[in-house]
Amino acid sequence: MAEQPAGIVYSPASGTHHARPGRASGFCYLNAPVLGILALLDSGIDRVLYVDLDAHHGDGVEDAFADDDRVLTLSVHEDGRWPFTGKAEDRPDAMAVNLPVPPAFNDTEMDYLLETVILPMGRAFHPQALVIQTGADALAEDPLSRLELSNGALWRAVRALMGLAPRLMVVGGGGYNPWSVGRCWAGIWAVLNGIDPAVPPTPEAEGVLRSLSWSRAAGRNPPEHWFTTLADAPRPGPLRDEVRRVAAAAITKMVRTG
Repeated sequence: MAEQPAGIVYSPASGTHHARPGRASGFCYLNAPVLGILALLDSGIDRVLYVDLDAHHGDGVEDAFADDDRVLTLSVHEDGRWPFTGKAEDRPDAMAVNLPVPPAFNDTEMDYLLETVILPMGRAFHPQALVIQTGADALAEDPLSRLELSNGALWRAVRALMGLAPRLMVVGGGGYNPWSVGRCWAGIWAVLNGIDPAVPPTPEAEGVLRSLSWSRAAGRNPPEHWFTTLADAPRPGPLRDEVRRVAAAAITKMVRTG
């Protein structure tokens, strides 16, 4: 496991990455990641890495800091999904790297982007603080994306990233299946505390999971493992050419912009 940062803040309710200075957007009234990054900059920190793992492009955060060389934003999100921004070729001269991925994006492909793009760029930036947005809507059971990640893919990403800076802020984000959200974010808490998340929930936690309700069809007859496990089954898959091209475009951009 990566060495733990000296300071960690975990705020699952603070991943509201779409809001703008003068208006709400995408279920977000205040842009908590932007406010958190501004607080870090105001404290004297001058290199902040922002990594957005939500199924939707972190447009509000990118727009806030696109022209600020103190902040590097990296967003992994479903291509062609609302807010329909975050193309790989967008903002060619900005401190923003976009990784728009195809539907059915799987654990193998997430691990590939982490190892070939996100971690190398993060290390090269030498951040003094790191902010990770961990939207659970990229998981396979979520109704608002067509991505196919397991929660283990997000846990591995957080575990790998958390040693890149001495200060770490982890926020939640999207997520519209209450069981996948709760299980994923509980596992992130475990990762941040050096605890193996792939263990059965305690009886008290299972009671919380069994008490949840969801009006969609999947919520009327939820599978038993949503109550009795925290870890999803791994969801590996093929490493497709579309994902390789996204990675290559991001690397080319960062080499060009320095």
